[in-house]
Amino acid sequence: MDYEYSVIGSIFCKADILSAAAESFIFTYNGYNFALRKFSDCISVSLHGTTDDTSSNISEICHNISEKDVSDVCKFLSEKYACKVSMRKGYEVYGNANVFNGGSDYEVIEEKWFKVQFENGIQE
Repeated sequence: MDYEYSVIGSIFCKADILSAAAESFIFTYNGYNFALRKFSDCISVSLHGTTDDTSSNISEICHNISEKDVSDVCKFLSEKYACKVSMRKGYEVYGNANVFNGGSDYEVIEEKWFKVQFENGIQE
């Protein structure tokens, strides 16, 4: 079985703020780099690495970041963009799963997520 850890989120900002945002940029918080990428209706957020580059394994970095840091980043971004921001940290476990025809498939067999959401700096 393989564990895949990730930290991801979305910024649901107003159209004028979204149009003024750069296509993609790196935001740094507490030694962690987050990649922000603009899409048509939101900005995606994903943990991209660390400032000291001690590990190139993004899954390991995502595993090690604290839930408090994820919450703090979510709150900061919701205040900065004056909107709703949703973030989650967790893992998916990939393994062999039985399928209806008696075979097996390699897919997600378990997942667990810590989820947090702020709107204008207030946790929902």
